[in-house]
Amino acid sequence: MPIPVAAPAALTTDQQAALAARMGRWRRQPLSPEELAVLLPRVSDPHLALAMGERLGMAGPGAIHLILPLCSSEGLSLPLIKALGICHHPQARDQLLQWLNHAGEHKAAVLEALACWGNQIDPSIIEAALAAPGQDERLAGLGLLTFRSRNLTSQALLHLTEPLLNDIRPEVVIATLRLLQRRQEPNILAAIDRCIQINHLPGVAEMAIQALGCIGTPLSCELLIAQLRQLQHTSLETAIHRQLQAQVRHRHWIQGQLMAMPSP
Repeated sequence: MPIPVAAPAALTTDQQAALAARMGRWRRQPLSPEELAVLLPRVSDPHLALAMGERLGMAGPGAIHLILPLCSSEGLSLPLIKALGICHHPQARDQLLQWLNHAGEHKAAVLEALACWGNQIDPSIIEAALAAPGQDERLAGLGLLTFRSRNLTSQALLHLTEPLLNDIRPEVVIATLRLLQRRQEPNILAAIDRCIQINHLPGVAEMAIQALGCIGTPLSCELLIAQLRQLQHTSLETAIHRQLQAQVRHRHWIQGQLMAMPSP
């Protein structure tokens, strides 16, 4: 009968403090990936463990032979999720997908770690993340969608994102606007334009104005001019002027439109 091998003893508080100090001297005194893999299971401090997982992942795809055994022995944990997401090895993606359905409170972290493989993730996973009630899952879903969005029609993209533009959390709406500003289709511009409301969630109207400015097409400039006419003498007027002033390609047309506006 084989003799069970005892798990390595956890590091003491003083040992973890010394290890944290060593991590702080990384450039002068780095730990090897092998040392990180040996020490990580012995660390109880969650912040230190997360930093070690990040460093282990930063060792690159070659670190997968150290990370996967830890996944088998230690199970799902935030430090290993971080290591898998950063190392960019195909087997890391497979491990994250295996964990996804039973990740519990760490589901958003698993989705976020999968972001760099967005083009390889089943669309149903992305759709489920975008429809999830939790803010973190929705934001992670947007991260996954970033890699697929350029291959979607504008109608398909709006089908996925318009519910998020109506989210009650400004962080979700702003992240959605940042994604949509990569496109130039009229229906997407219209969806962005609808978010420019004086009583919208904090920062949302300003982000929508910035998104139209970043798009920088004749239509986006027309929408900004139309909003300026509606929102003169409001808190959003300065933000609109700032974006219009940045439109170098359409400067002459914009100046003509501004001159035609009635004086205050």
